[in-house]
Amino acid sequence: MTVLVTGASGVAGRATCLLLRERGYTVKMADASAPPAELRDLGEFVRCDTRTPADCRQAVRGCEAVIHLAAWHCAHVPPVSDDTIWAVNTDGTYNIMMASREFGIKAFVYASSMAYGHGGVYSLTKVVGEEMARGYHHMTGAGVTLLRYHDFVPKPYLAFGEKLLRNGVDTRDVASSNVASVEAALKGGLGVFRTIVHTNHGMPVEVVANFRDLGPDWCESQLPGARDLMRKYNFDLPHRVEQHDMSEAKEKLGWTPQHNFLEFLRDLQTRDERGDDVHSLWAPGLLPPL
Repeated sequence: MTVLVTGASGVAGRATCLLLRERGYTVKMADASAPPAELRDLGEFVRCDTRTPADCRQAVRGCEAVIHLAAWHCAHVPPVSDDTIWAVNTDGTYNIMMASREFGIKAFVYASSMAYGHGGVYSLTKVVGEEMARGYHHMTGAGVTLLRYHDFVPKPYLAFGEKLLRNGVDTRDVASSNVASVEAALKGGLGVFRTIVHTNHGMPVEVVANFRDLGPDWCESQLPGARDLMRKYNFDLPHRVEQHDMSEAKEKLGWTPQHNFLEFLRDLQTRDERGDDVHSLWAPGLLPPL
């Protein structure tokens, strides 16, 4: 089974390719940028500008499933123009879908965003992209998954921990949602399925609703020393934790997020005890080894 990952050199792409290989899939990688070192021996790599139909056909050829992650986002550094965002995110998605139709792809995963419909060109490209993906299902009968990821853009380690309580998600959960989507689609009967990809902290509802007051004590009950850690590193705690019902994703895809704020605190505690300079670290996802 060969799975194409577009945007393979990006943050989500790297994690997804590694997980696919771990699960026993043959991975075909496509990106306009060269693959990072950890992917170079993982499988076939194709240079692909999704704005070019011929590049897309070359990428899709020989695959059974596509995870389409290639996109520009509005917060990209350095910034790119709205015209470039539109061309890559809409024309590029169309070209990948048409190549997928040509080669009979029956499992298609589309990287959407929680920015969907929230204003700006980037969010508009996700509206159009989801509609195109729905159209792909109606044209081909393929299983299509629309994944509205929360924020997994790399950021300083401590900022990532705070972000998990708001609208952050670990890259490993992004990757596992992608792989679960392929597996569900290939089983058949999925149709078009859309879900949010976010973090599940396993907190009681009252803690979710009033984390600033109740959260430190709850975290302490789960991890002795957590309260002091949050105080030491001056965490800016939200009043309410952003939390979504992802039970349908478990039912349809067999997927639930595995990485959350408590896991982050455990990691921070270990680093703190051995004197690591956590201010120099970046996250999310595959954190530097302990």
